[in-house]
Amino acid sequence: MHVGKVVEVWRYPVKSMGGEAVAQALVDAGGLAGDRHWAVIDGDAREIRSAKRWPELLGYVARYVGGRTPATDAYAAAVVPVEIVAPDGRTLHSAAADRDAELSAWLQRVVRLSPRAPAHDRDHYRLARARTPESTAAEMDLQAGETPPDFSLMSDAAAVIMQDLADCATPPGSYVDAFPLHLLSRNALAWLGARSGLDTDARRFRPNLLIDIDGAGAEPGEDAWIGWHLAIGEARLRIDSRTVRCAMPGRAQPRFGLAEQPTLARALVEHGRRQLGVNVIVEQAGVIRAGDPVLRVG
Repeated sequence: MHVGKVVEVWRYPVKSMGGEAVAQALVDAGGLAGDRHWAVIDGDAREIRSAKRWPELLGYVARYVGGRTPATDAYAAAVVPVEIVAPDGRTLHSAAADRDAELSAWLQRVVRLSPRAPAHDRDHYRLARARTPESTAAEMDLQAGETPPDFSLMSDAAAVIMQDLADCATPPGSYVDAFPLHLLSRNALAWLGARSGLDTDARRFRPNLLIDIDGAGAEPGEDAWIGWHLAIGEARLRIDSRTVRCAMPGRAQPRFGLAEQPTLARALVEHGRRQLGVNVIVEQAGVIRAGDPVLRVG
């Protein structure tokens, strides 16, 4: 059954930096090829950092260089080089000998730019300090009186991921926050925008697959897709759960002309139970292209 169409395919070469729309990409169990293969490491804490704690990362944009196609199973030295563009337009190549010193100067912090490591190198992903209710509240931008979401109750897959995140910044083997693939509809963005009066540009929410849903009604259509199996291009996907949002959508992204929106987190709580879009599991690897139909199967 035809339920929608892919509008855009996005990858984010460096965790928490602006990404790039591509015409097509391979997806597999690890996610979308080239997505979050690099991250900024706190040189003092020796911990993976994101815009949840360092919102200034969203002021930078990253892109792959040299026309090479990133592989889904690339780690360490096999990860394709990237170029980072600073808010003022300066550029930095990941192959530069002084890349860490230059990036540290830009961010005014001691950092290093690191490709992802294989899953068995758990120490690479390990948190310097265990998560606390206070640190979780800050990352989620919890509102007064708001109860932190219990991710472990979302699905069996989420429960497994949360076990990894008990002592790791990201699931080992990946720099994604949790699930390997994120799908969001323009219908859901329009729905939130109409109710909040705020800017709901898709780039604030960093989806991998931005879609249009056929005949969407008053509510975000993908909310009803939990448990569905989809065929998109050559890939087969399963919609696992709704995506819980943190503070990042409200942060400024100057390279994309997106201003700070501190009330967006409150709007997500009031109108969407802090959820927008869905988490996706890849059941069959394949190439997905912008313009592909979205089909419900099984």
